[in-house]
Order: sequence, then C-alpha cells, then structure tokens
Amino acid sequence: MPVYKDKKRGTYYVSYSVKDQLTGKFRHVCKRGFGSKREARKWEAESYEQHRDASRTAQDITFNDIAKQWEQACECSIEVQKKHKAHFEKRFRDFQDRAIESISKADLIAWRSDLVDSPYSTRTKNTTIAYVKSVFKFANDIYGLPNSAVALRSFKRSDQEVMQEMEVWTPEEFQRFLAMVDGRVYKLYFEFLFWTGCRRGEGLALQKDNLADKCATIRYSKRYRKEGLKPTKTKTSRRIRLDDKLWDDIQELMEEPGKYVFGGEKSLSPTTIDRKFKDAISRSGVKPIRIHDLRHSHATWLINNGVNIVAVSKRLGHADIEQTLKTYTHLLESSDQGMMAKLNESHVSSTT
Repeated sequence: MPVYKDKKRGTYYVSYSVKDQLTGKFRHVCKRGFGSKREARKWEAESYEQHRDASRTAQDITFNDIAKQWEQACECSIEVQKKHKAHFEKRFRDFQDRAIESISKADLIAWRSDLVDSPYSTRTKNTTIAYVKSVFKFANDIYGLPNSAVALRSFKRSDQEVMQEMEVWTPEEFQRFLAMVDGRVYKLYFEFLFWTGCRRGEGLALQKDNLADKCATIRYSKRYRKEGLKPTKTKTSRRIRLDDKLWDDIQELMEEPGKYVFGGEKSLSPTTIDRKFKDAISRSGVKPIRIHDLRHSHATWLINNGVNIVAVSKRLGHADIEQTLKTYTHLLESSDQGMMAKLNESHVSSTT
C-alpha cells in the first residue's frame, strides 16, 4: 500500500481500501497532510491494523448488526425503527449484542418461556417474536446462518384478551362521537372508516379517481403523511360499495383541489387525526376505543345484522375467510345462540 505525494501541496497522503466482512463492501480510507513519507507510512500501518482488526467475520455478527441491515433492506421508516428498538430493548435485551450464530434454538425457547410470565399483552409478545423471527430469517437468507428462530411459536390470545382488545361502538355511539369532531374533512374521514370498515391507512391513501358508481376501489395504503403510496396490507385491491348517505356526504370533497379525497393536495396528518379522535371521544363521553376499532365496529354491526360472513370478509379485505372467522368468533357464537333461540321458537309454534 504505497504512500502518495500531493504535488500541489508538497505533502504526503495515504489512500487504501479495506473490506468489511459484515457487509461485503470495501471501505475507502484516505488521510492527507503528512509532512514526510515516514510519518505517512507510520499512520498508514497503525490505521490499517485498526480497520483490519475491526473487520468482522460471520461468526462475530451480532443480532443488532443483522437487525440494522434488515431494517435498511426493508426501507423501514424512522418511526418503525424506533418501534423495533423498543421491542428489542424491552424484551430481547440479553441477546442484542450476542453473535447471532451463537443464539441457539434452546436459548430462544427458554427466552419464550420467560415471556410467558412477563406483564406484557399477548399481542405485544407476539409482535416481539415476529420481529425476532424476521431478523433471524434475514441472517439465514443473506449469510446462510442457522435460523434458530424457526423454533419460536406465537402465543394464543385468551378469549378475555380478544374481547378487551376489540372495543366497538354502535351507530348511536358513533354519532355522538362524530358530533364532537372538529373539521368537516375529519368528520367525513371517520365516517368513511366507520361505514366501510376500511383501515385507517386505506382511508388516508384514497384518491378521487378511486371513487365511481357509489363504490370505492381500495388500491393503496398510506401510514405516514410523508410516505408514498404503498400496497394494501394483503397486496391486493378490492371494491367497496358505499351507502347512499356516505356517498352523498363525500361528494362535497370531490370539488376541492388535490387528488386525495381526505386532505386534497396532501393526505391528512395522522398526528392531527389522532388528536381530533381522542378529543372528540373525551368531549362526547363515549367509551374510548382505537381508530382501528372503527373497522371492528363496522364488521360487528354487519355480523350482528345477519350479513353473510363471506361478504364481511370480502368487504374487510381479509386475506382469507379464516382470518375473519378467527377475529369475530365471539360474535359468531352469539349469533349461533340467537339462531337456536329462533329455531326453538319456530319449532314450538309449528307444533301447537
């Protein structure tokens, strides 16, 4: 690795490349301004040794190293990276700085066992497990390292957790809430979510050319205002028929400038949506729910009014009907009880 002379300045400089075994890429190192060749060579020797010693082999790659690469490959936003970090630091801290190849199936099974008695909800535990599995899969795909996380299984939610997590409003409760929402466009946004069952990101991404013949074609999703349009959760599009009142209410927004139905030139700000949602709940006195529960409220109303579960699944855009059945099993059980009551009543009437 020769030392070079800068003819213009009359000084010497060092320039070389060193390969990082973690990324497979070469890093260029350059240092200028040495008064003598001897001084430059001394710095070069010391610097190269430091970079070479710091160059990691596959056996030294830590879980955190892979997690960062996984996030880069997935083009995760800053917000999502913060979410990953919180999950790992709170529930996977002991493994973060360990060489990922040294984390065995037995280690992960023992870790999962410890999670059983932790105070976190089943949903939170399962989210952490999903992130851990994704990092290990990435390490396997890219470096061929053993995927020990195949041994991990998700936890099953209890019936009580399902009921607690899924709070819903009746149409009457929703109207009480809606009356307290500030801003016409926000009222219409919440109205759209409640009466279509769309996900909040699908509502944010809805464009005016997606509306025609009293139907909304759901093609995209948009989680953050600065993000571009993304595919829907299931990577498929669906066509949803709107009721007459909702269609008529939305028409006034179609005359506003901009391509987005809710927001015009730019989609609505999720932060502002959250603030207005919570404020209207507080002022209306209805029980607190999440914005996502507007979707559950719609599905609940449909099922309780006897709509076919296949039609509900299609309207919600679930990947398959099994997901719908799993999510709304408690409603189907109550519907079954209602059905038997009607059968018993009819059978008795027919024999008297």
